Amino acid sequence: MAENLKTKLMSFGMSARRFAASFLSPAKEITQADTWMYGAGATTVASLLTSGKRQARTRQVIYQKWSEMEGDPLVSSALKLQVTSALGGHETSGNTVFIEKNPKIGADQRKGKIVEEISKDLTPLLNRIAFTMAYTGAAFGDAYARIYTNSSGVVDIYTDEMVRPPLVQPFERASRTVGFAVYVGERNFERLDISQLARLKMPRTQWVPQYGVVEKSLRLALTEDDVDNLPVMPSMVGGSMLYNAEPSYDNLIASLLGLVGQRWIDSIDEQILMPNLESMTRAQQERFVSSLKSMLQASKERAERAVRDGMPIMERIRHIIPVFNEKQMTSLAPANGGGTNRTASISVDDVLLHAKMMAGALGTDLAMLGFADQLSGGLGEGGFFRVSAQAAENARTMRNALAELYNGIIDIHTLKRYGMVFGEHERPWTINFYGSISALAAEQQKTRSDAMNAGMMLVQTMQGFKDMGADQEMMEAFLSKTLLVDEDLAKQYSAIVKAPNANEPPNNQE
Repeated sequence: MAENLKTKLMSFGMSARRFAASFLSPAKEITQADTWMYGAGATTVASLLTSGKRQARTRQVIYQKWSEMEGDPLVSSALKLQVTSALGGHETSGNTVFIEKNPKIGADQRKGKIVEEISKDLTPLLNRIAFTMAYTGAAFGDAYARIYTNSSGVVDIYTDEMVRPPLVQPFERASRTVGFAVYVGERNFERLDISQLARLKMPRTQWVPQYGVVEKSLRLALTEDDVDNLPVMPSMVGGSMLYNAEPSYDNLIASLLGLVGQRWIDSIDEQILMPNLESMTRAQQERFVSSLKSMLQASKERAERAVRDGMPIMERIRHIIPVFNEKQMTSLAPANGGGTNRTASISVDDVLLHAKMMAGALGTDLAMLGFADQLSGGLGEGGFFRVSAQAAENARTMRNALAELYNGIIDIHTLKRYGMVFGEHERPWTINFYGSISALAAEQQKTRSDAMNAGMMLVQTMQGFKDMGADQEMMEAFLSKTLLVDEDLAKQYSAIVKAPNANEPPNNQE
């Protein structure tokens, strides 16, 4: 019977033998000499150690850079807005994640009861860690949660500083996470499996040059087809939303430091005093200069004390310099040569340029990061949030990563509580997030509105052509040739000419 079924299936398409001969076997003809012969021999794994102007860095240096950026107010605000866009929140409970029944289970009461128990036990825990995991994952590309279980399932989840990404090294077999090395504890090293530590892994959309990839290439067996026979390898750093914004962030910080430093320097009122000491004895000169120095130091101390104590100076200050004949202060000149400012000063426009570039790399409108002067009318409240398509796409990837994380946690819960794990396509639950992503919802609503308007225009055009006396053949040609409607739809729509109008009786009987 199996042979008969196989014979029937072969009649629908190309046989496995013919497919292998046409598409699989030619790969055996590739040799290393061919790569050298055509100038491709210089292509090595070492090319992964650079990307444009960025050279390879160690894991610690990469995370240190992202930690620095995460602590910046502008970058932190952008990440929080991205996470808020992805998660939303219920008006009353504040919940962002919901575990609901999969419609595929139908009326299966046993599976429905399991989903209810899972939702009751895990919904509070998953909602508690949602924002933290999404934020950390957006900043570092990975986020980790320590799972605590007993016979009743998952009872607690720990997501604080001891499981931050710089302290955890995940290990993978192919693309599947199989374990972790955590650099904390008595020996500064602990080995955990996926039942103890859950991983949120953001998509690796761009390669981050880093050391270790060459060593990894020497052990990775790409010719092995059985995934279970692949070696367990450390996962590389990546997936962070901050990587693309690194150059803009560095330029922004440099321009801000230059602007602030220039303001500090310009705030110093420094002058050069040139007293006339002619015809004075040496003792008189020393006494006069000492008196002048004491007067200036007293003024400096008085100003410092006023700033330190926060008390304004409410009295008039007078300095007495006794002179005789031509002995007097003859000149007061600014220390910078008389200029009021620099010819090539750093302005706010320099800062704004780099801030715009960084905001574009992070996918958040600059007006939402403290630059409210960039707002323009016509979009309404929250308009910039809705039109940010990049923020919407980032929110989609966050939701996918969170859903995968939560499914893994629920698998551990069912393993400990029920002694079994559902297959990926057999899970009786679904992970749903509250509300829709604002930018995507706006785009979907606009697409739906455009489709409805196009449909109404098509109906009006067909009604007018029908009123002119067109038959079915004419209507079909008009729809397919003039209005460019698909021929199958045009044939189906053209039958409307045979239907009576709404204001006409169905027949001529009285």
